[in-house]
Amino acid sequence: MSENNGRQGRPVFDPTINYGHVLTAVSFILAGLGAYYGMRAELSNMDLRVAKIELTLQQLANVLVLSARQDERLIAIERRMDRVEQTGPALHR
Repeated sequence: MSENNGRQGRPVFDPTINYGHVLTAVSFILAGLGAYYGMRAELSNMDLRVAKIELTLQQLANVLVLSARQDERLIAIERRMDRVEQTGPALHR
């Protein structure tokens, strides 16, 4: 049998550093840097897109205001025409 009578021993910490450990640490650092700069670039692009959307919404709001003003003018013209049509024959008699 084994020297510790079938019982499991305590785990032992191995303080040696090999190339695999260094490669893993460098890989994690590079992956973190890549993720940081990738997200930074994506957020920059998103900011530009949001700015363009805000500009488009402002232009649409201006068009909507102009359309509402034109509707008000058309309604006023229709009211005047209705008054002219109602009072028109009475003036010709």
